[in-house]
Amino acid sequence: MMRKMTHVGKTLAATALLLAVPAAAQSADALLACARIARDSDRLACFDAEVANGSVEARRISGLRAAESARIAAEEAAVTAAAGKARAEAEVKARREAFGGEAIGKQRVDPAEVQSVETTLTEELSNPSGLAVYVLGNGQIWRQVDTVNAPRSRPGDAVVLARAPLGGYRLTFTRTKRWISVRRMK
Repeated sequence: MMRKMTHVGKTLAATALLLAVPAAAQSADALLACARIARDSDRLACFDAEVANGSVEARRISGLRAAESARIAAEEAAVTAAAGKARAEAEVKARREAFGGEAIGKQRVDPAEVQSVETTLTEELSNPSGLAVYVLGNGQIWRQVDTVNAPRSRPGDAVVLARAPLGGYRLTFTRTKRWISVRRMK
């Protein structure tokens, strides 16, 4: 009886070996086919698919890896979007800071880009000619160029700098709804 068991065991072992050899050869052929793929991402996807065919555990691990890859891709997309938004905000800020810059030879600004800037009045001074000089909340300094009486203003008043229709700039005082012609000094 022991002999028959051994014979049955050998038969089973041989059958398993015979079935495993074509499967291993088939798997090796599939791996070689994957190795021939030129594009890295496609080659990796092929290898991943072949490994996932190996066992239940391999399929489970492959599923976990796919979920982690999706999470990483979502994080990278969020970082890219945030960087794009920050870059756009920095460009808008730079355009606002450049507003009127051509008057001081600082830079050449496309007139179509920024038409007006809203800010606040920090301080009102007077130059030797008696014309007003305005220090604004955005750090810019503008001086009055026309001789009309400047409207009464207080620190903290909201003002709007805008391009004038025929060139130059106007400083409008929001509270009094009056404006004067100005030129940027700094």
